[in-house]
Amino acid sequence: MKKIFAILTVLLGLFSGCEDVLEKTPYIGIPEDEMFKDAEGAQGALMGVYNSITHYNYYGRLIYAYEGAKGPDFYVENTGNRFEKENAYDESSSSGGYAPDAWKKIYSTVRQCNSLLANIEIIEGDADELRRIKGEALAIRGLAYFDLMRLFAYPPIFSCPDGEKYQEKYKMGVPLIITMKQTHGIPDNPPGRDDAVKCYDQIISDFTAATKNLEGITPEKGKVSYQAAQALLARAYLYLGQWDNARIAGEAALAEGGEMLVYGAYKTDYYKAFNDENIWELGYITSDNLSTNALNYLVRYPTIDSPGAPNDGEVADNVGYAGYNGNKYLKEVLRAIPSDVRSYLICNNRGGKEQGIRKYVGTEAHYLHNITMVRLPEVILTVAEAYAELKNLPKAEEYFNMVYSKRTGLEYTATAQEQTIKDILNDRRKELVLEGHTYWDYFRRAIPFTREAEGEVDEEKAYIDYSMPQVVYPIPQSEMDANPNIRNQQNPGYAAYVTD
Repeated sequence: MKKIFAILTVLLGLFSGCEDVLEKTPYIGIPEDEMFKDAEGAQGALMGVYNSITHYNYYGRLIYAYEGAKGPDFYVENTGNRFEKENAYDESSSSGGYAPDAWKKIYSTVRQCNSLLANIEIIEGDADELRRIKGEALAIRGLAYFDLMRLFAYPPIFSCPDGEKYQEKYKMGVPLIITMKQTHGIPDNPPGRDDAVKCYDQIISDFTAATKNLEGITPEKGKVSYQAAQALLARAYLYLGQWDNARIAGEAALAEGGEMLVYGAYKTDYYKAFNDENIWELGYITSDNLSTNALNYLVRYPTIDSPGAPNDGEVADNVGYAGYNGNKYLKEVLRAIPSDVRSYLICNNRGGKEQGIRKYVGTEAHYLHNITMVRLPEVILTVAEAYAELKNLPKAEEYFNMVYSKRTGLEYTATAQEQTIKDILNDRRKELVLEGHTYWDYFRRAIPFTREAEGEVDEEKAYIDYSMPQVVYPIPQSEMDANPNIRNQQNPGYAAYVTD
């Protein structure tokens, strides 16, 4: 039996060296008694947490690339491109695509948060500053577990006993490690998977505690704020189908302010850093960025971005992998309403005319762009969906129009509950493309969808009804090799663990 467990490795921080330019901060390897002597050290540790989530194996690329590859709107060219296995629904127990990278990086983030939270209580310093640091760490830990659940477990509709599609085989979540005492006990008692219900309880607890700690704290650019924490809480409640709670948290986030872009400014301003619609985004700079691992480098070639110009949207340079292409279904959705300014996202790509989606536009270089984590339109549409589910169509219509009218110049009129919900979900698909939502919006509601086939994806993998094992990642082989207590807990449909 191997002596060091994979989860132990990331949670105890036994890595040495740097994985990329963003991981320059040495806090991961600093002993705890040297790390948390004062608030300055705690702030440094928090910066290490932010460095972790900006990594390309987390929010720098993986979360959004995975969602795009799995969902109804993109296909990955079959030429050895990244996330090709995910797009083909071809993961297996022994070959899980980017599953090992996600598992390792996100649990590393959890470990950093746990270490910070375990020591923050004994630090002397300004109370508000320490409260802010604690709130941000709680929000990020909640988000880390939320993402582990999205990648490695079935959503609540399948995994929680009150879910419509619940089956016991789907009930497993991920291993919950929330204290350093648990971390230090892993060598003698490596963790198995906790039930999904317990995992979501912890996620809600972390987000709720984050809002309490961040309330009244002046937000900092690029960091989790009270508004962002409330928005993340609303997102979690949305997945759980707890509509009134989603509404309450969403409206609390919206009460903190922010402005939708005016109709005429969308084409020139939607991608600009820290605009009024962005509640929380991760910033990258010229001297510290993801370079060729950036999301934009993966999904398209750089284009000429000059609204109204004859060559607007044409490829400007053959730079990047450009392995993702938007399919005909996405173009149909974006162009369904002639006045919808979001059709401007369609651009050329190497795969042919109008197969790129310019959601992210690099400044100075194609790969130099921020990553949006939470935007105002997401929260508005979350509240609209919650009101529609609560059968309050006038309020659903009111909130929906906060986005719909700004993007189309038209007014939406709610007619029936089912149709209103369908229209809101369709607008989320347009508004939140390449922001890590569409695939999971379908999955959390158990709504089947069809992907474009005709040579783009295999006919057998074109209709997704969640019966294929590959709708979630397998627990990585490396974790199975190292942790005997998780070997009999592989996700349904994947091959059982076999010892050598």
